[in-house]
Amino acid sequence: MELNFTDNLFSLNPGDVVTKRNLFDLIQFSKVQDSEYWSGDSNIINNTPQQGINWIGDLPDTKGVLIKTRPGSYKEDGWSDDNQSSYHYSFKARNNVISFKEKANQVLISQPQHLYPIFLFTESGDTWVYEGAFSVSTIEDTYVVLSRYMPNLIAEPTDEYNKQQHYEGSKSYVTHLMAERNGAIVKKVKQSREWICDICNSIFNDKYKVKYIEAHHKVPISTYSSQHKININDFSLLCPNCHKAVHIYMRKDGMEYDEIRRLLQRENA
Repeated sequence: MELNFTDNLFSLNPGDVVTKRNLFDLIQFSKVQDSEYWSGDSNIINNTPQQGINWIGDLPDTKGVLIKTRPGSYKEDGWSDDNQSSYHYSFKARNNVISFKEKANQVLISQPQHLYPIFLFTESGDTWVYEGAFSVSTIEDTYVVLSRYMPNLIAEPTDEYNKQQHYEGSKSYVTHLMAERNGAIVKKVKQSREWICDICNSIFNDKYKVKYIEAHHKVPISTYSSQHKININDFSLLCPNCHKAVHIYMRKDGMEYDEIRRLLQRENA
């Protein structure tokens, strides 16, 4: 497979093979006007040297992320299941310290907000094998879990007003997303309570015959910092519809959980 322009990445199929030279040239010369790989400012592929991760465009207008993995680079990295549907990918660190302000880490953490695909490549000799498009499904302290990309299941409003709001509040909102995707704490929350929506009091299993609930991190977003310590009392359990509504109000109007809860309960009384 020959990549001539950035948009060719969006046409790859799992199993396609790209030479290391071709991908290197695409990344380097996508930045150079009048080069054979140039396809406009919005298609520039950015990178942090030697870290194996690149991104197309800058936040909040990132169009996609490229990840190139080599066996043994990071101990956390690798497939998490035999079906190769999920992949653990480590945050990048400098002197063994992870900073979520690092652009290479920001584009991973922000993916659930902006919904761009993550193109995963694995090394095979002098080529890269394209494994498919992925999304961030879980954020842990030192790595993210990538799952096969299913944008229709996670899409949220992306009008220009909301995109600007998300970007201006990205530090706080990203911390919120990290809390909700902390697998260990969410598991403890769900084990400690009945699975009843805190807003509408519905029980998902009663209606759909499937046991399901979502955890919402309700600590006021204005108090967040990257060092915020979370515990099970910071969470409420919500049905998918109420959880989606809470996030829309958070992102659009900057409202806090208790205020949104009262509003939704009053409107649906």
